[in-house]
Amino acid sequence: MSDQWNDAFGVDAPPECPPGGDRWARAVRLGALGRAAAARALIADLLADPATGAGVTALALATRASLTRQAGGHGYARADDGAALRVAVSAGAEEGRWAAVARVDALVGLAADGLGIGDFAGSARLLDRAAAESAGTVSTAARGNWVLDGRPALRLAWVRTELALYTGRSDAADLAARALELSAGAPSVRHRLKTALIAAAADAASGRVEAAAQTARSVAGDCAAAGLAPLEWAARSMLASFAADRDEQSRAAAAIQEKLIGLGMGFAPLAGSAHAARYA
Repeated sequence: MSDQWNDAFGVDAPPECPPGGDRWARAVRLGALGRAAAARALIADLLADPATGAGVTALALATRASLTRQAGGHGYARADDGAALRVAVSAGAEEGRWAAVARVDALVGLAADGLGIGDFAGSARLLDRAAAESAGTVSTAARGNWVLDGRPALRLAWVRTELALYTGRSDAADLAARALELSAGAPSVRHRLKTALIAAAADAASGRVEAAAQTARSVAGDCAAAGLAPLEWAARSMLASFAADRDEQSRAAAAIQEKLIGLGMGFAPLAGSAHAARYA
């Protein structure tokens, strides 16, 4: 089902796609649209299906972790990322590149989880391990399918940049520039937009606030047009912290967050939210 892969990653289904791969791609797309409850339900079905390959199982666990992390649940996300790593490490040789990619995804996910709980040294070690794993088993060149090649390298570059931002390092802008280079040929609009938003954060941290606001505003508009509500929320939230129209952007971010809560994203309920009772 190539449509699932095009919707999620902008590519056709990889050759020799293992059992469950198409459903995993659909779950990724649902999450990108903010339909977290639907994505989680599909992932639960995947995990319960004995026909699902180990590599896809690990990728599905890492995807569920990312849904938790997007809503601020970094500590909770570690459970699924850790399980993803365990499954991927124990996968048989027949899983090949799929298990290798899942290992990189899980390690990068665990590093991102560490940022949210302040374990910056742990994040750095996990990123180094992911880089070594990627160099040893996953080509970062644009050969084969981008999902299995370029995407893991880009995700690694994202979290390296975020770690630099979290710890106030002076090389954040250089790391963001490297991420932009990796994303330039990416077939996935969503991945290009997220990279641009991370670069905007690096610009803001370097004092280039006007450039950061211009980029974040462009990302927000493109995400709104594409229906990428979680990423639009992140862009509006960034603008709410420094843009000239920060009050308007704050209201827009709150409205998107309310919508995402209704779709199953596990944010804490907003004050006066129509969904507050559901989470009481």
